[in-house]
Amino acid sequence: MQSVTDAFDMIRDIDRERPMIGKWGMALNLPQVSGVIFFYDRPLAWGILIASIVSVMIAGRIHRKHPFSHLTSLVHVVWWPLTPAFLDAVLTTPLSSAYGLWLIYISVTMAVCLYLDARNVWRYIFADDHAF
Repeated sequence: MQSVTDAFDMIRDIDRERPMIGKWGMALNLPQVSGVIFFYDRPLAWGILIASIVSVMIAGRIHRKHPFSHLTSLVHVVWWPLTPAFLDAVLTTPLSSAYGLWLIYISVTMAVCLYLDARNVWRYIFADDHAF
């Protein structure tokens, strides 16, 4: 239960202190989580839902111990096991379909996220810049 409250506390703190990051988080996570409503018959949609929830819960725990830390960028590691299924879906799904458009959106937002994650981890390790 603590992980859930930590996640909500983190979201509240980010919305209050860094509104743009809060908006990015909603643009990133809301489509990921809600995709399962529309694509409930797709195992990948369930995997994305689970990865999203686990990521936010882990980020909340990190935030509790190290508020606004670049370490929260490490949470997207839980997405790595989805990569083969995700690539297969992107390569085999007609991208003009609703599912294909959702996959494109998830791909673009996660690519931006992974770029920002790499930059944040670099800053944390090598630039002694620990807070975003």
